[in-house]
Amino acid sequence: MSVDETIVSSLEDLNLEDESSTEPYLIVVAGKDIGKLYNISANELIAGRSTDCSIWIEDTTISRKHFKILHQGKDYEIRDLNSTNGTYVNNKRIKTTILKAGDKIQISKDTIMQFDFFDEDRKVSERKRYEMGVMDPVTSTYNKSFFLKRISDEFSFSSRQKLPLSLLMFDIDFFKVINDTYGHLAGDKVLQDLGTCVSKMIRNEDVFCRYGGEEFVIIMRNTKCQDAVNLAERIREKIEATEIDYEDAKIKVTISLGVATSFNNNYRDYVALISEVDKLLYQSKGAGRNRVTAACAPQES
Repeated sequence: MSVDETIVSSLEDLNLEDESSTEPYLIVVAGKDIGKLYNISANELIAGRSTDCSIWIEDTTISRKHFKILHQGKDYEIRDLNSTNGTYVNNKRIKTTILKAGDKIQISKDTIMQFDFFDEDRKVSERKRYEMGVMDPVTSTYNKSFFLKRISDEFSFSSRQKLPLSLLMFDIDFFKVINDTYGHLAGDKVLQDLGTCVSKMIRNEDVFCRYGGEEFVIIMRNTKCQDAVNLAERIREKIEATEIDYEDAKIKVTISLGVATSFNNNYRDYVALISEVDKLLYQSKGAGRNRVTAACAPQES
């Protein structure tokens, strides 16, 4: 035996070495946010659909506070919080149990999570995989596929809860001229800077997505039409006042916007809502661009 070889006296030594370089996570393996990671190294975490939970799970069929995870020594204990549908670990309904690496946690017919320990490389790779599935690589906003899935869920939630759901759509005016004048890399820079600018102006619960080309959408839960129009005007004014630096040029752009609100079954489904906001956007285009067009009924404002 070479003197340079490592001697492992027991399997326990290997386990201790592995644990020291890993952290505990929940990863969504089935559901709307498949691939999303939640670090659970804190002493106590509560998971549920309420936005004030430590782990906010966007599944309208689960309880507001569904389960709790307690970190005690080396153990991670999961406790059901008298949820309506129950908490299942490896297909067995539980009140409380100690989690082991690889355990599957099911909290609805759609949402399943897995408990595991990840090292830094695994954590980075899982996050990249998730982002590749839901994020637009140019603007770092959500992509169209994510938007269509999310608007469907939000429309159903708002209809059940009788809450307003506002949708804002905007388009960069004369974007082709920018590409033709400065090149497509300049066009990408405009998209990136615009995405960064708008992301800073919306709420955490708003969902900002690239719909395609130079079109973007913002989903606003529990938002009345006039409030959505007010945000649209602030965004329009901010973009108009912004200069985008590209090489030696300073590029100025404007946007046209449409706003529509689903409330009290005024749209048959989310497809009709998207169609309406798209028409309103193109009314803004036809009326001279750089403006907001909305259709707010009296009960919506």
